[in-house]
Amino acid sequence: MSGVLLIMMLSAIFVVVAIIIDKKQKKPKRIMREGKLLKSEIICKDGEKFYVEKVAFKDWHVSIHSYYLISDRLTEGHTIVEQKWSYEDFCNITIRLDDCTYALIRQVEVVALVRSFRPIPIDEFDRIARPLII
Repeated sequence: MSGVLLIMMLSAIFVVVAIIIDKKQKKPKRIMREGKLLKSEIICKDGEKFYVEKVAFKDWHVSIHSYYLISDRLTEGHTIVEQKWSYEDFCNITIRLDDCTYALIRQVEVVALVRSFRPIPIDEFDRIARPLII
């Protein structure tokens, strides 16, 4: 009887570990390494697939500094095809690279990122993706 019980316990542990590993593999890889992760998800809208990530910082000074570090790191080694800055707040940029388009927005102590999985013209990207993070 104890052998059967041992096999059942080992099987249950194996199933739980397999479920945990499967969930971790399906979770999108974090892009912004700075700050405390608030949100990380993949969203489909208007036939397009987007990755949305939000991180929080302890205050707005750290948020601004990190925003520019993140922005530089995202474009490093890529060709910028098109970019658009918001002239109301210089912490709001949309950039189209050769492989994707992304928007990076600083909201006081939070930095939000939305990234496409293919290059999309900025006007179309802003129309579809901006509502996902604002």
